[in-house]
Amino acid sequence: MGGGAVAGTTVPAPSLTGLPFTKMTGSGNDFVVFDGREVSADLVTRPEVIRSICSRHNGIGADGLVLLEPVISSAQADGAPEHGLPETGAGAIRLRYFNRDGTLGELCGNATLCSTALVVARGLSPADRVSLLTDAGPVRSRVTGSEPEIDIAPVTQVIPQLPLEAGLAASAQRVGYARVGVPHVVLLLSDSAALERIEPIAGGRPIRQAASLQPDGANVNWVAPTADGRWAYRTYERGVEDETLACGTGAIAAAILLTTWGLASGAVTLVTRSGRPVTVRLTRSAAEPAQWQPSLRGEGRVVFRGTIEQLPIEQLPIEQLPIER
Repeated sequence: MGGGAVAGTTVPAPSLTGLPFTKMTGSGNDFVVFDGREVSADLVTRPEVIRSICSRHNGIGADGLVLLEPVISSAQADGAPEHGLPETGAGAIRLRYFNRDGTLGELCGNATLCSTALVVARGLSPADRVSLLTDAGPVRSRVTGSEPEIDIAPVTQVIPQLPLEAGLAASAQRVGYARVGVPHVVLLLSDSAALERIEPIAGGRPIRQAASLQPDGANVNWVAPTADGRWAYRTYERGVEDETLACGTGAIAAAILLTTWGLASGAVTLVTRSGRPVTVRLTRSAAEPAQWQPSLRGEGRVVFRGTIEQLPIEQLPIEQLPIER
């Protein structure tokens, strides 16, 4: 008969004890990374498991969770990958990213930078040629010197002047939109002082939830010039529902809008909230001028490796979990 629970019995929560993980950070945007050779994908991608692992008070703590799995052939690339990572660098790696609230994130730039660094460090791919398959499409990447760099799919959905509901962007000089795997609103501020005055939750959540941006919502980025000629930005990230110290796709969206507005050209360096810089290089197709081909370079650093000992799985729905700062 089927595998349903017998009435009156309690189904025990699966144990996370013994699961090995790697804690990584990309300019302060931090992740718990699992190797598919060592864990059950069905277990670590359960929303309640992700929320428990990413809890900063009762778990390991992270903005999101990454699972790396292999894709050996094109047929597997179109469907579910086999369990585990390839023993050599011959095949592509599937990167599955999940937000802290347990939802799937189609693309996370910093998680992709971290994954590139980890794949190369473990000898699973040559440093100059890494192939990653994300839910937003294939990513080619490499490690040059000490930093990873990624080439994401072309960005074609850009709105230089985005109309928002009245009052949502009162402090901004310009407002634009770009879908960089995931949707982003970019607000241009006058200077670094204005950027410091931003209250990301109070200012970002209403924009993220704006009716005109539904059903997907959007990440919200504020960008301002710095005294040394660079740009600084801050991000309210959906799925985390708070400010993150860096956002890779947000940096790309900001660079595309700044270039579209005629305020930047060539490689654009942006300073993250952690103080670490990321660099975005942009090229445009002569045949398709509305198509941007972005590359992102930044930090992808292992903080520590460990094994879970005791981490009870949180059964509360996300709306009942305590707000974390």
